[in-house]
Order: sequence, then structure tokens, then C-alpha cells
Amino acid sequence: MNEYHVCGVLLMSRPENAASVEQALSDMPGVELHANDGGRMVVTVEGDAYSHCADTITQLSTLDGVASSSLVYHQIDNEELPEEPLQ
Repeated sequence: MNEYHVCGVLLMSRPENAASVEQALSDMPGVELHANDGGRMVVTVEGDAYSHCADTITQLSTLDGVASSSLVYHQIDNEELPEEPLQ
């Protein structure tokens, strides 16, 4: 069974820490920053195993400058499920 996980995470940091958190995110594989509004950050974490994503989300929550993190979305794509035909 081939799975692919996409997790949406909301990170919060103080505005003065936002640049350093953004830099740390850019160095993490499978992590993409989509928005940063004064320390309120929308991030996705992607990977082929939930355990990998969970470990990455834990790392996000412990980055210097991060005040809080919340998992707000989780999707599992499974290649073995048949696609529904378009009608």
C-alpha cells in the first residue's frame, strides 16, 4: 500500500523571531511555508509515512522562536484506491 501524507500546521512565533523560524523551515525536507503574517505561519509537512510527518511536526514545535504549533489538517492519499470516473 502506497500512502502519501499531507499535514497542514499553524505555527505561531513572536514577530521578531519570524525571520529565524522562516529560515529554519527552509532547511527542513518535506516542509513548505505558504504564508507568514507577522509570525503567524501556515506550513505543510509532506511525506510517505505518518510517523515521519509526526516527527517533523514535533521538530517544528521545538524550533527556537516557535511559541505554539497546531495540526489543522491531515490528508492521506492512497494510490491503491480506484479513482471515481468523471461523469
